[in-house]
Amino acid sequence: MSIKIGGDTLALDADIRRQIESEAKKLEDRFTDERIETQATIQEEFDRLHGHRVRCELRIKLAQGRQLVVRDASKTAVEAITGVFGAARRSVRRVRWQGVLERTPAGQSGEHATEMAGH
Repeated sequence: MSIKIGGDTLALDADIRRQIESEAKKLEDRFTDERIETQATIQEEFDRLHGHRVRCELRIKLAQGRQLVVRDASKTAVEAITGVFGAARRSVRRVRWQGVLERTPAGQSGEHATEMAGH
């Protein structure tokens, strides 16, 4: 797995970088058979409705050219990072499952594929 971290001054904070790297490692460990390249951007923003927030964005490249973009914003960097990586795990699972369904042989019914999802 490769990860690039960018953004404003938050991206320079050692604790924030460690948390992003730790979450990226967990993502890699979760999907060991998938090559994952991740680019994380973290920055502060001001929204009139929500006030000061931290926005975290992940751009994930998976095998076979599949890509995901996941964003989250929270009051703290820790919450934003945790939220965006949680959403990324769900998205990667969904994309991988769609790939499994696309590779299901034409002879198998959709009912059998749905049965497999429960196991």
